[in-house]
Formats: sequence, structure tokens, C-alpha cells
Amino acid sequence: MSPMARPKSALLRTPGARSLGNALRTARTNEGVSTRELGRRLGSRSAAWVLNLERGEVMITPELVAAIAGALALPERDRERLVARARDLGASPWTPSADLPDQLTTLIGYEREASRITELARIVPGLLQTEDYARAMIAALPGRYDVDELIRVRMERQSVLTSVNAPKYRAMLDESVLRKPIGGHAVMAGQLAHLLEVASAHNVEILIIADDQGAYPGMSAPFTLLEFEDTDPVVYVELMTTGTWINKPGDTVGYLPALDRLATVALSSDESMQVVAKYRTHHEGQAPSP
Repeated sequence: MSPMARPKSALLRTPGARSLGNALRTARTNEGVSTRELGRRLGSRSAAWVLNLERGEVMITPELVAAIAGALALPERDRERLVARARDLGASPWTPSADLPDQLTTLIGYEREASRITELARIVPGLLQTEDYARAMIAALPGRYDVDELIRVRMERQSVLTSVNAPKYRAMLDESVLRKPIGGHAVMAGQLAHLLEVASAHNVEILIIADDQGAYPGMSAPFTLLEFEDTDPVVYVELMTTGTWINKPGDTVGYLPALDRLATVALSSDESMQVVAKYRTHHEGQAPSP
């Protein structure tokens, strides 16, 4: 596999694939061509196959897009633009392992394309973890894993927050996240120091939901909302050893108001950083002397 190519599974249903599928559907309908007729022009493809293509559920290659543009008799300029978008789907600034779970591969691709990422978490999110904290979390998982490989991938994921097209990122953390000494007090003190440093970036905001807030939306099922420039948002819910995606507009619509509500009950950015600093001092005091 080329170091700049994603596995095929990572290209299916990504925001880029869905957006390009939408563009192909728009081109088809503008030309007054039915799904059945386009399928026939492409060599006995079914109408269902065309619909799946337009939903981003069929592998979209530059060659396929060129064939569709030809079948629709699109102007050369439109054809070149669509083919270029298909070519960009395969480009990625990270090098995945073929052994990564599909959910993680997809998550990394989505993070690279998102314009805004908002997480509600009861642990420090992967994009904010130190290597020592990540190692402690991964070591606690049931089963056998290549811990070093998973840590490498997690650390590489974090580069999205400092990339040229970095998304706006907001993490909303339950106060209990700061209290539990994952990996021991010294590791936790280092993790909280890292949060204070990362939060100084212009595109990163970390908010704490204080203990005295009681119940709040999403408390029983933390989630990540990823928003994009030209396609619908998706929600990722991480489970113990896997994760699930919610991408139908009717299913994701309730998450935005829930996050708006959370923003009103969370501490302000300045107050949140004061609480993080307080817990860092606590863990430093509890850590064994070197």
C-alpha cells in the first residue's frame, strides 16, 4: 500500500465520499438522467448500484468518475473537477496499519475531514491523551493488542489538531475525568499539564462539567460529533473494544441541541482551566517522590 493511500474501507461513507456522491447525483439529475438509465450507460449496472454510489457506499475511483462524467456528457471542466475530487479521496497525511479496526480507520479519516469536532467524554479523549495515559488505558482493555502500534496511531491522530486545516475542537469532560489517577498520580499530573498546554491553542477548547451539575445530556453514553463543510454531521459512540456510527440526519439531529445545552452548564474556559490546574497540583502532591 502506498504510504499516502488509505485502505479501501476508510474511503467508504467518509464525508468526502458522501459529498462526491452528492455531487454526482446532482450532475445526473441536472442532466435529466434516471438511475436506471445511468446504470445502463455504464454497462448494465443496476439502479440500486447507482443509488449506493451516490450515497458513498461504492468505491469511487477517478476512473469511475470519468466514466460517469462521460456517460452524462458533462463539460470537460466539470469532468476534471469531479475526477480531481475522486483522486483526493485517496490522499491522507497519515500511514495506517492494515491491522487497525475499520471503526478506528474510519474515525481517523473523519477527523481529517471535519471542520469541527466536539467530544463529551468520561475519560481524556484520544486526541488529548499523553503517551503514558494512553498506554494505561489500552493496557486495561480485555484481549490482546499491539499496544505500541495502537499508541503510535493515537499519537499520530493528534496531529490533526495542529494541521494546516485543523478543525475547531471542543472537549467537554466530566470532572471525574480529572480525579481518577489513570496510570498513577504522576502519569495523571503529566496528563493534566498536557491539557493545560493544548488548551492554549486557538482552535482547542476544553470545558469541565462540574460535579455539582448533577445529571446532564449524554452522561450515560459519551459521544463525539463531527461536523463538515459540505455534508451532514456524524456521531461516533465508542464502546469498550469497538464503536458505532450514527449518520442518518434523523438520528443525529438531537445531538446538536444536547451539546448546546452542555455548553451552558459547563464551566467557562478560564474556570475549567483553573479546575484542571487544581487537580494537577493534587496529583503532583500524591505522586511518589523521584
